Amino acid sequence: MQVDQISLTLRLKLSASVLHQHLSVLPDKAGKGLAIAVDKYSNDKNLGYYPAVDYFEQVESFDKRLVETIEHVSWQVSKFARQEIQKRLRPIFATVKFQSVQTEAYALPAVRPGQQSALERLSQHYTPDTLKVELKLSMLRKETDQREGAAEGYARKMMFRWLGDLFESIEVTSSRVV
Repeated sequence: MQVDQISLTLRLKLSASVLHQHLSVLPDKAGKGLAIAVDKYSNDKNLGYYPAVDYFEQVESFDKRLVETIEHVSWQVSKFARQEIQKRLRPIFATVKFQSVQTEAYALPAVRPGQQSALERLSQHYTPDTLKVELKLSMLRKETDQREGAAEGYARKMMFRWLGDLFESIEVTSSRVV
């Protein structure tokens, strides 16, 4: 038997219906609440940009409950996604290892104050429903199977087939045979 190892990076957005079923706090409400507070803070301080969530952990005057809510929801979303991905991909691949799972809400927002629909776009950014997941998968192949290069394409297709009903959108941002 041959073992093919594939490294995949995915951008996944959980569907609203799945989130409503499994979470006590709705991510869109948490994201909107944080976005309103961050917009006000950025305008009051004339920053010219919107800081990442981590920035507000050190700001004394900022409402820590908003940041804690995002942290809590992000943790729940990440845990749920990790469990579901493991459960759905384990029957297909010999191993499923997570290199990292991160919600995009913690990245620096691409939107700036004063841009068109800035508050709406900021709210979408801070909503912890989109994840960046890095996976390392392995699959077994018979010695006589000559399709060495097919493993990467197969792994990409399986992401859409087995995770499609759970996630609103799936994007494979990188893949390679290791």
